[in-house]
Amino acid sequence: MNTKKTGAQTSAIEVTRLQIKATIMMKRFAKGLATLSLLWAINSTVTSGDLADKRACQEGRPHCTHFVIQEMERRFRHLAKDCDHNAIFSLLYLRTTEKFRDTLSSIGYDDPASIVRQDALFADYYFSAYDAYHKGEGFVPPAWQIAFAAAGQRRVTAAGNALLGINAHVQRDLPFTLFDLDQRGFPVSHADHTLVNNFLAQVMADAEIAGRFDPTFDDNSDPAALLQLLFAWRELAFTNYLRLRNAPTAEARAAVTAEIEGFAAAVAAGIVQQTAYPPGSDSSSRDAFCAEMRK
Repeated sequence: MNTKKTGAQTSAIEVTRLQIKATIMMKRFAKGLATLSLLWAINSTVTSGDLADKRACQEGRPHCTHFVIQEMERRFRHLAKDCDHNAIFSLLYLRTTEKFRDTLSSIGYDDPASIVRQDALFADYYFSAYDAYHKGEGFVPPAWQIAFAAAGQRRVTAAGNALLGINAHVQRDLPFTLFDLDQRGFPVSHADHTLVNNFLAQVMADAEIAGRFDPTFDDNSDPAALLQLLFAWRELAFTNYLRLRNAPTAEARAAVTAEIEGFAAAVAAGIVQQTAYPPGSDSSSRDAFCAEMRK
């Protein structure tokens, strides 16, 4: 028990260090992204639109979540079958979206339709990044490049895969999703944005990930600290959305975009450093466990 507690404290400290390192590294990424970010600011929609353009999703009807979950399940099945390390975030995202669906009528959103639209468009951002990276065509945000590369190279632990996905999706994708919705005339209020945290706190996927993919997934974890980190990242995402919305010129918006991209990429680089398998070890035991559980 003492070992578990010590590990949890260490985990929380390391996560905090990621934020500090990211602040230092951000400038290195941001300068190189300035030109690319200007192009994004001029043509801001970078998603596939497959889900967000469905009529139920455009209208913000609850049935939209059916389409989102259906697509997530389809993608997850392929990843799980191959014991692909991308399956960790895929499963976590799937269970999160299912919890969103199950709590949609009970959370008390002031404008549920706006959150439903966000759910679909947010998923499109992830699917677009995944498809662009794995097909070798289209724009792939730097934070996602790092996450997908780490998964493809089987370089980091299962916890690292989860954190890399959460970072890229929340710190990078979320502010752009909110801005995109705002530009479409469907802004999400800060009150409803904050209420999302209520259902996120109910998502329980650690045991399933440990049971299907890696029995060490929840070792030395500190769920409370990681949940608070997620809430902090979401709050920063909303702040960055407001910065995008309020930018007075395309150039100013490009600068904000570069900072968002750079910070998310810097955090991703830090996560890789913190969660990479140590020299002399690799993911062999984890992969063997997954293959056995798949039978």
